[in-house]
Amino acid sequence: MIKNGSGCPDPTYEQALPAIRREENIRAREKRYGVKRGDIVYIKVEVKDDGRRIVKVSRRMQVVDLYEHHILLRHKTGACESYQYDDFLERLDRR
Repeated sequence: MIKNGSGCPDPTYEQALPAIRREENIRAREKRYGVKRGDIVYIKVEVKDDGRRIVKVSRRMQVVDLYEHHILLRHKTGACESYQYDDFLERLDRR
């Protein structure tokens, strides 16, 4: 553990480095995939109708977080869905 000027252990430095690294990785993913946390995106989803038909619907969702292998989205009802990046890019409805 790193010690501060008075010789006492200082865990702040050791906790700050991983947090900074995590934030840099998230910003790199935001740049790579073209979405940022807090952005509103539209996702194409297939929903079964009352009958036997399958209807394609565009859902409005908010980007919550970008993880290493998937993206987390929140619907206005509060339900969260996660997609792998390749699946997300296929379903993304660019308006």
